[in-house]
Amino acid sequence: MTRFSLLIVIAGLLSPLLLRAEIREATNQESETVGQSAEQHFREELGVNELTTPLVGKVFTDLELFQPPPLGMVRSFDLKKSYPDRFQTAIQFGALVANGFVATIARQKQLVLDTGRALIREANTLSAGQRLTARSRSLFQLSERNDWQGLREELNATQEDIEESMLALKDGELADLISLGGWLRGFQLASHVTADHYTEAKAAALVRPALLDYFIARMDCLSPSMKKRPAVISISANLKAIRALASTGHPPTQGEVERMRDLADEAMSTALARQLEIRSVPAR
Repeated sequence: MTRFSLLIVIAGLLSPLLLRAEIREATNQESETVGQSAEQHFREELGVNELTTPLVGKVFTDLELFQPPPLGMVRSFDLKKSYPDRFQTAIQFGALVANGFVATIARQKQLVLDTGRALIREANTLSAGQRLTARSRSLFQLSERNDWQGLREELNATQEDIEESMLALKDGELADLISLGGWLRGFQLASHVTADHYTEAKAAALVRPALLDYFIARMDCLSPSMKKRPAVISISANLKAIRALASTGHPPTQGEVERMRDLADEAMSTALARQLEIRSVPAR
């Protein structure tokens, strides 16, 4: 066989292999594209987007503007309280992350550690414990090193992990409630600082009408059974009242901030009160 003939034979043998490789590559690319499209569809369907859990990280970052940190309020938060109700557990989880962020701002190592342990417990209740196990170890390690910036980034990542867990569980409603808990607790803490140490700059930073509109809309999108709960009705009314105070076109006055603070206190108290009318939501 001549060298030319041999090359023709080798080319003939390799052609099917190359074709199969090209088909595999095209199939893999198509599968990846379909997977990304499906994930985006799930996010849109469940309401998980750039205005859900990622926004909470921005809210937490803004807490640095409200000085001095309200440590008394954070320390008074009952870290041992747990709920059989997923609605309240979701609100509490978001609130715990907000508390943890304030603890990092104040550089309170033990408070960060105690909050991290509470987060692990609540994550297990929300069926997201496995995803947060490594994250919690990192929180503890960063606390030991006094890496406060790293702790803040890790707390933000905790929110992102919860978003992914809720996406995997097809539970956009729970993701919304976790985000609401984080925002509401952050707003409550910030409103107390602003009322106690009022400046126009703090008051201007306190109100974010777009976020209020977002959470009011998400509350309206809860399931019919959830929307009938007295606690949900009350919290929705509180959010709308805060939104009305934020519509004046100027930084809220001290009196308006104090009213917002009272409304936030009422909403948070209602969300985490032990109420017979709040029935347990079955796990999905």
